[in-house]
Amino acid sequence: MTPTELRSQIPLLQNFTWLNAAASSPTPAPVYAAMNGFLEETLKTGDLGYPGWARFKDEVRARLARFIGATPAEVGFTPSTSFGFHVIAQLLKARGITEVLTLETEFPSTTLPMLYDGLTLRAVRMRADGTYALSDLEAALTPKTGAVAVSAVQYASGFRIDLEAVSQLCRARGLTFIINAAQGLGHVPLDVKKLGAHFLAATSHKWFMAGYGTGVLFVEKSWLQSVPLPFGGWLSVEPSEQFLPWSNAQVVEDATGFTATGTKFRKETSALEAGGGSWVGLYAMDAALALHEAVTPAVTLERIVGLQLKLRAGLRKLGFVPSTPDEPATLSGICVIPVQGPPLEVVRALLREANVATTPRGGGVRISTHVYNDEGDLERLLAALQRVGVKPG
Repeated sequence: MTPTELRSQIPLLQNFTWLNAAASSPTPAPVYAAMNGFLEETLKTGDLGYPGWARFKDEVRARLARFIGATPAEVGFTPSTSFGFHVIAQLLKARGITEVLTLETEFPSTTLPMLYDGLTLRAVRMRADGTYALSDLEAALTPKTGAVAVSAVQYASGFRIDLEAVSQLCRARGLTFIINAAQGLGHVPLDVKKLGAHFLAATSHKWFMAGYGTGVLFVEKSWLQSVPLPFGGWLSVEPSEQFLPWSNAQVVEDATGFTATGTKFRKETSALEAGGGSWVGLYAMDAALALHEAVTPAVTLERIVGLQLKLRAGLRKLGFVPSTPDEPATLSGICVIPVQGPPLEVVRALLREANVATTPRGGGVRISTHVYNDEGDLERLLAALQRVGVKPG
């Protein structure tokens, strides 16, 4: 599938210039059809198809695992990226890791769950040009640092960090490597095995184009074997045990009944899916995966970087200065420009006057180009900036 063919399957793009994938992507028709098909089934036959849904869930898990270079046992579905980072924080603590190195401008889904769970975070300051250097990360390490947690792409600037280089640093120092892929999944190629990642958390509604509601969590298999998962439920045991209320418990009989202590869950990330979840999101994810597989991650990133270079050239001609360098190796689909006046008012004016969707972030207007965008979208944005009278900040 070409980017142009994908674009033709997103109805919203007929009426809007959508430059907002970093917030959320519009729903492609195949994704809507998959969700609607599931809801139609429940409308007509209730949950009679539940056994098939359960099998389908594992099929989607395996498909997603292939997409990020993991094994199915290492992949679980969660409600959000933040949820995933709570799990990660608990697993770090269980292994005795108390300090994590991260970046100053991380999205709160990286930092707040770990802070709430009692971890100490060391933050590397962003450089004046909006970048982060590996040497700065290395200099910030302390003897207590046990892990490094970074976003594949910074949400408020678009800086795309060299994950390979961070991985090499972690390997050399024996550190746990954690990736927030909320701005990366469906945006940049990710292979957790090649990267040597121990954890990855992401979400479905941004670049992945699968709508709101489904998070993704990868936990490397050695962690599953050595540290118990922080919680579970009736679906966390083996399938043959799922209707046994005392599964794996130690039972001691007495005169009035018995006492039970302890149990054990499967050593798979899916054990975190403790009970019934949102099935419709899995059908959306499967359909979105098909689109990403057809376009391919490599083509997606190449097109996004190409669009960003053209966008930034056009913005600079109008006097706007993006918050990060125009360096292809660190470019993502995100560009942030300072503007005069409140960025939110500029965003509202662009939407109201020209049907151009952007977001206020990073102290300016955030413009996100995805694989479904084209040069016409860039031209409409640039014309709208002039028509609305937006001035560089």
